[in-house]
Amino acid sequence: MTVTAEPFPESTRLTFRLPTPDDAVFYRTLMNEPDYHRFIADRGIRSDEDAVGYIEGKTLVHFADHGVGLWLVELKETGRPIGACGLVVRDELDHPDLGYAFLQDSRGKGYAAEAARAVLAYVAQNMDLPRLCAITHTENVRSASLLLKIGFVSKGQIYLAAYDDTSDYFIYDVKRDLSAAE
Repeated sequence: MTVTAEPFPESTRLTFRLPTPDDAVFYRTLMNEPDYHRFIADRGIRSDEDAVGYIEGKTLVHFADHGVGLWLVELKETGRPIGACGLVVRDELDHPDLGYAFLQDSRGKGYAAEAARAVLAYVAQNMDLPRLCAITHTENVRSASLLLKIGFVSKGQIYLAAYDDTSDYFIYDVKRDLSAAE
């Protein structure tokens, strides 16, 4: 499932790109928001140096190993980073996992749905994948609602040993008509 780093997903209001060490402040901020800790994980990113280590040692390595990962999402109008969205390949899941996280002040504006749809379109146009999946914390109602809104189907719950926890589990059929998700 190797894909070149470019092209990137595209949308009306958002640009996608690979993160760089210069994005450390953004990553430190995002990964220390209360909802990030509650619904995703506390990755121990407490300093800009920790964030650089995460970008270089995890995010960019994921792209190198799998051809996909979580792109940095910016507002087209200003270039301001507001979130991350893309695909995560996890050993415990049968399909690549759509993942996203956005700064608290960027939520409720449709950015996550727009970014997720852009990634779905990217996958349909650039990758030969029949399905994607998504997992959410069992209490993350907003994220689950977004997944259903863009065409994912709930498949119950799944236990992931890597997290030692149960997550809500969703499947998306890539080959279906993408216009249904809009």
